[in-house]
Amino acid sequence: MLPLKEKYNIEPSFYKRYFEQNAKIKFAIQSLKFMWFKEGKFLNPLKKEQILNEFTNEEIENFYLKNKFSIPQIEYAITTRCTLKCSQCNALIPKFNNNCHIIVSLDEFKSNLDKILSDVDMINHFVLLGGEPLLHPNFSEILSYALEQDKINFVRITTNATIIPNQKTLDVLKKYNKKVYFFISNYTSNENLKNIVKPEEIKNTLDKINVKYQFVDSIAWCSEEGFKNEADSDIETTKEKFRTCERVNCTQILNGKIEVCSKASSARELNIIQNDDYVEILSSKNLRDDLINFYKKPYQDACKRCIPIGKTTCEVASQL
Repeated sequence: MLPLKEKYNIEPSFYKRYFEQNAKIKFAIQSLKFMWFKEGKFLNPLKKEQILNEFTNEEIENFYLKNKFSIPQIEYAITTRCTLKCSQCNALIPKFNNNCHIIVSLDEFKSNLDKILSDVDMINHFVLLGGEPLLHPNFSEILSYALEQDKINFVRITTNATIIPNQKTLDVLKKYNKKVYFFISNYTSNENLKNIVKPEEIKNTLDKINVKYQFVDSIAWCSEEGFKNEADSDIETTKEKFRTCERVNCTQILNGKIEVCSKASSARELNIIQNDDYVEILSSKNLRDDLINFYKKPYQDACKRCIPIGKTTCEVASQL
């Protein structure tokens, strides 16, 4: 019997970015839910490759036999405002200023999310970030609206640990505490930030309402090299760069447009690159097909000028 990848003649990029990524996200979420809430069944990490292969085949069958389409992960940048100015920010946030900051309105957030959910079967992992998302004046309402959606499986809030959630946000978190968690950036190794970041206070606050979080070891950052002046002369170079890039699964929404990553979306908004290789949510006439084609692409236009993450390490969250 032919492997399903060959049976359906699936393009390598589509297989990796859609089917394999859905399987990886499914494994991660099920593992977290079992560990945190004792929900579902235990997934043996020693059999991870076997389980991922099974999950990937399930996703292929769901797509080709059941006509189901689920977004593996999508990040929604609800604001470009931030409490820090990290010199090596891979989302280029410090380049935004008061003249060009983007702050999504609550109505716009609802409209964009409604349109996406009307055309897909599920968003498996939905990430709210910025900038610093807790700066958004309507953060609690945005969070509540996302958590109310049956077609969103699990929600992550990514924070730089400089803001303790307010009471309105805590009330929402407590209500949906088995559907949401925090990813708290660990910048504690940077001595210059020791009086600014508050990870222990945030963790204690979340513990009181039984909201889970991830707080990983602080590691050195890699240098952010930005973009070249000229595009790659060889398209195979771009394809290889795309194939090996760590950001290709960081699909992001910024200003109503879906891009391959935060670097690409910010660069477009800042006019660093001229790029129309994105999916505009509200103007799309067939968002489902546009998203499928998005996942099938072997590279994005932004990749032609992108300089990959540098190998040179630097201080965590070094400030400008």
